[in-house]
Amino acid sequence: MSDKNIIEKAADVVGNVTKFQKQSKLKAAYLERDEFKDSDMHAGYFCYNCIYWVDSMGGKCMIVNDKGPDIFGNESGVIAAHGCCNGYEPNSGKLKDPNTR
Repeated sequence: MSDKNIIEKAADVVGNVTKFQKQSKLKAAYLERDEFKDSDMHAGYFCYNCIYWVDSMGGKCMIVNDKGPDIFGNESGVIAAHGCCNGYEPNSGKLKDPNTR
């Protein structure tokens, strides 16, 4: 997917997000594990690589509320770069090509 397609897809999402309420972390099956904090964020299903994640003020998501507990009952108050949920949509511009080292 080209950068233009990613931007267009994200713009559509932003336009549509105003029509809907954000999901709770529980409803989105959001999880955040400290074991993944130091992982390579460019090589996995992390919020960091998602088109909905915004790296501002500690990490926000366009579709998941940053308040409330995750599926493990932990409350961080942010959508962490090393978190993930069932709304994940890859931002291929941030992902490493698995065929290169």
